[in-house]
Amino acid sequence: MDRDPRRPYLAMGLTAFCVLAGALLLFFALFHLSTILGFFGRIAGILRPIFMGMVLAFLLVPIHRRALAIFSRRLPAGWQSSRRVRGLVNLAAIVCSLLLAGLLIYLLLAMVIPQVWQSIVDLVTAIPDYITDFQSWLRTFLEDNPEIQAAVLSVYGSAAVSLEQWLNSDILPNLESVTTALEWLRSDLLSNVTGVVSGVSTVVVAALMLLKDVLIAIIVSVYVLARKEKFAAQSKKIVYSLMRPDHADQVVREARNAYRIMSGFINGKIVDSLIIGIICLACCNLFHFPYPALLSTIVGVTNVIPFFGPFIGAIPCILLIFIIDPLQSLYFALFILALQQFDGNILGPKILGDSTGLDSFWVLFSILLFGGLFGFAGMVLGVPVFAMFYSAVSRIVRHNLRRRRLPEETAAYLGKTGPVVPAEADGGDTK
Repeated sequence: MDRDPRRPYLAMGLTAFCVLAGALLLFFALFHLSTILGFFGRIAGILRPIFMGMVLAFLLVPIHRRALAIFSRRLPAGWQSSRRVRGLVNLAAIVCSLLLAGLLIYLLLAMVIPQVWQSIVDLVTAIPDYITDFQSWLRTFLEDNPEIQAAVLSVYGSAAVSLEQWLNSDILPNLESVTTALEWLRSDLLSNVTGVVSGVSTVVVAALMLLKDVLIAIIVSVYVLARKEKFAAQSKKIVYSLMRPDHADQVVREARNAYRIMSGFINGKIVDSLIIGIICLACCNLFHFPYPALLSTIVGVTNVIPFFGPFIGAIPCILLIFIIDPLQSLYFALFILALQQFDGNILGPKILGDSTGLDSFWVLFSILLFGGLFGFAGMVLGVPVFAMFYSAVSRIVRHNLRRRRLPEETAAYLGKTGPVVPAEADGGDTK
């Protein structure tokens, strides 16, 4: 069969068209970047319950697998081959996973929220006493330092004059007559009250929308847990349809390794932060630090952030204690430093192990990069996400080194100024 002589020209024309279309799309994207980002942001807002459900299912997978294994072992041998029975067992495992997760969250909130609420109430109640103590300290300090007292009194005098002028020019003229007062109330105060009501309604609507998203996320998590094997099989089917079998095998291996890194880090970090919060609560009660439940909650939540988490949580806690007792704030700072060392050198490695395989520098790099791009979520997920890329790049580098018969160990390249290829690999004489 003769080859069509027009085929090369058709390929060239199609290539030129694709290049031109790609250039036009790039030009459009650069000059309408805000519109494109807004569109994707709207899509992300619509799909937010789906993402929340997938995250919830991701966290529940270990519990679901354990429950499914327990239920499957208790089935009679003749029932294990029934598809309907397996579906019912899978559904029972999903329900047990959700109930167990809900029970754990309820117990945690039931223990933490009342104490945190009481700590906040005590703090608000004690604020007038703190203000009185601060005024007494400030009065004594100014009496002992006349120069500072003179400067402060001059600033106070100018502020008092400004306040008096504002009262005489704005407030008092509006209160001279009933009509003027009503007009002033309508024009100034009513707009502020309307803004407050609007803000409260916005908060209520946001809370209802969040509740709706949570309910949808729970339903989505049930679907994901029930069909996770089918979704995984469909994904593998797509990969093998687009790539050569050996390349598809590599992609599947990388996906499994990424899941191992992500699940190991996130689940381990949640357990680690829970233990740190409990230890902090016990030690705060033991050392008689004020507001122990509030302090331990802040420390436990911020401990989810690798590397910087304990220090981010310690700063507001230290400031809160400093208002009450400056010396105790110093003791609390030393306690947080010791707790961070215990977590980083003993507890963290025991729970997390080498789930990420990253050096301390790359942990710091990933937290700063993803935290700057995506905020709190980036600081939490930046380390496992970067670890996945790091692991994939490391395997590619080792594969290429093996193809070139070069050593894979990093130590082989330390201080090398000459060739690193052994004489055997170079084909030279080894005698």
